[in-house]
Amino acid sequence: MAAKSDLPEEALVELESLVERAAAWVGEHLALTGVALAVLLAGAAGVGLYRSNLHAEAEAASDALDRVHSAYLKAMGANPGDIDVPELANPTAAAAIREQYRSEFGEVADEHPGTVAAVLARLEQGDLAEPGDLENSIEVWRETLAGLSGSPKLEAIVHQRIGQAYEEAGKWREAAEAYEAASAIDANPLRYWALADAARCFREAGDAEHARQLAERLEIEAPQLNLPAHVRAALREIGAAD
Repeated sequence: MAAKSDLPEEALVELESLVERAAAWVGEHLALTGVALAVLLAGAAGVGLYRSNLHAEAEAASDALDRVHSAYLKAMGANPGDIDVPELANPTAAAAIREQYRSEFGEVADEHPGTVAAVLARLEQGDLAEPGDLENSIEVWRETLAGLSGSPKLEAIVHQRIGQAYEEAGKWREAAEAYEAASAIDANPLRYWALADAARCFREAGDAEHARQLAERLEIEAPQLNLPAHVRAALREIGAAD
């Protein structure tokens, strides 16, 4: 069951600041995955929402998310402050932990609908699907998107995560379409990074013309964008193939 659509106005104001700060940070750490960005936002929300004295429900939601996320990291053997989750030597134990916390993240979202933390919990929940069960993750995230009308920055984050999941699975067209959806959201501070990813993935999908169009748009609208080397190299190849 996806989070409801009506986020408190105070939470959206706080999220705008959090996402913009995250955008600047990601500009210097572009190797991070979408779920790492979600973790960053979750941690910031846990502090920012509390300090801003927001609605009690938003505070309770961010506290609940922080508790579950911290417990998951500890169960997986991560050190305090780690972003990457280590893999346990025992695959059976790791699978059991993922299943337990997949359920717990889902409970956070179910118990605190309409909050930023609920959306971040859904991102975590989808990411903890069984390895190879891509469609299960995508279903969670698409259900979340369906409940986010009027929350464009959150929509963009979810689209981005869907794109990355499809890319990891080698589903290039699906990845490209998800990235393009994220890039089409004007309120998304990472929209041009998403546009670059869309161009790159359309090229991999064999749609050279669409890739070229997106690369040209990127060059016109954001020529100074600080892209990682492999993305900029791919865009140069797209232009050279014109």
